[in-house]
Amino acid sequence: MTMVLLGTAVTVTTVTPASAAACTDAVCAYEGKDGTGAVAGFTTADNNFSNNKFTNGTNVNDRITSVSVHTSRNAAMFYTDSYWRGNAHRFQPFGHNRPENAGYDNAFSSFRFLVLD
Repeated sequence: MTMVLLGTAVTVTTVTPASAAACTDAVCAYEGKDGTGAVAGFTTADNNFSNNKFTNGTNVNDRITSVSVHTSRNAAMFYTDSYWRGNAHRFQPFGHNRPENAGYDNAFSSFRFLVLD
């Protein structure tokens, strides 16, 4: 298996709280466990969460509790520090119906994709 780290400019998409369960972006980060609470959707890698907001207006930085990855060939690597530094946690591409709780609750500050072969 080969892994390639990809980093690009950030594009953040958010959905309204009423449709949080319907987040279909490449990666969905939730403020609560098991994919509950406010959500922030990502379509590309993000090296700094300091300006990102959940659907309820709360800052995403150091507030992520669970994540789901919607791509079939990419995992998402989340880091405790900006610019892909610090401790990391890998989220497999399980899809929205299986959000995975974070190994570092309320600690993530950046993420990028891992391309899986």
